[in-house]
Amino acid sequence: MGTEELLAALRQEGERKAREIRDQAEASAQRLREEAKERSANVREAHRRELEAMVNSERQRCDAAARRAARLLLLKGYDGLARRLWDISVELLPALRNEGYPELFERLAAELPPREWRTVRVNPQDVDLAAVLFPDADIVADWEISGGLVAVSQKEELQVINTLEKRLERGWAELLPLILKEVDADA
Repeated sequence: MGTEELLAALRQEGERKAREIRDQAEASAQRLREEAKERSANVREAHRRELEAMVNSERQRCDAAARRAARLLLLKGYDGLARRLWDISVELLPALRNEGYPELFERLAAELPPREWRTVRVNPQDVDLAAVLFPDADIVADWEISGGLVAVSQKEELQVINTLEKRLERGWAELLPLILKEVDADA
């Protein structure tokens, strides 16, 4: 083998080895590109899931805040309505005097426990009624009372408030839902 043949063989062998190295490098580069692409897709998917979870969490937080705000507005509305209904109810108490009031007054007085009453406070229009039912008591006219009476015992150990205002106050927790139901039905 001559020098030229040896050089040609070495050149061919070098080219083959270079092609082999290039092919291996290209295959490695391709594999690294695919791995990088896969890692990138995995990272994008992880970020997408994380972002989606953050968005869902924020949406839930906003929904909860909106529900709380709506409930608060509704409660404020009901509170305002309840206050207005209370005021109207108190304003209407004197109307209970229009029909059959003497019998109502007698029933309210009959609910008092048996005692000697020193003072009985009543609406000025009820002074005569009270004087008949409590002949030994001091009858005091009080415009703050729309109907009924406040009785104080001889030794002041007992005071009974049996006014229309007090009865409304005691029954308000039961009356209000019924009134609201009627108001809602009319709306």
